[in-house]
Amino acid sequence: MKSSFGFDNSFRELDRIPRSQKQKQDSLQKIWSGIEDRPKRKKNVFPKFLSAAAVMAACIMFAFIIFSEDSTTRGSSSADMLGDSFISQTAIALSETENSFSADGTYSAETATVKDEKWENTARTAINSAMPAEAVIDSKPLYDIQFIMKGKDPVKVKVWNERGEVYFKSMDSEIMYAVPSEEGAIFIEYLEAIAQSIQKNSLIQTPF
Repeated sequence: MKSSFGFDNSFRELDRIPRSQKQKQDSLQKIWSGIEDRPKRKKNVFPKFLSAAAVMAACIMFAFIIFSEDSTTRGSSSADMLGDSFISQTAIALSETENSFSADGTYSAETATVKDEKWENTARTAINSAMPAEAVIDSKPLYDIQFIMKGKDPVKVKVWNERGEVYFKSMDSEIMYAVPSEEGAIFIEYLEAIAQSIQKNSLIQTPF
């Protein structure tokens, strides 16, 4: 009867070769080991396929997360506010409430109009370098600033100084930005000096 594995002829050929009984047994054992290993190799294909699919899925998910975060950052970049636009004038006022805006650009004792290259560079650097922050601020803003730019709509921002940390947000957005400490310190120094000038002018204009 022919073997179900089709090895009868192979066994006969091996048996005709003059070898010791031990060599024959070793050869037979290797043949049977090869037969037993074949199903194991087939079984391992499916788990390997699953592993490759899992790695690919993880890579796709990672790329999606990175792309989403990058898109979110680009969409809420503070550099979009001023960028490299030419600032023709800045109106600065002491803020009254978070929802109202005082620096409307009209001349008054409570509003300072600034045209100064150093101030513009300081303000641009501070705003362009800021990053979105999840800070919860309970106090009211200190300053209202309106940047008048050539060829663009005015940019209106409100500024906070919380324990040495400078924050701001645009009037048309709920995103709060944090200014890096070094840029924020110079930025707030300018604003404090301008605020003192505003307060002096207000006292001069106020009748006694």
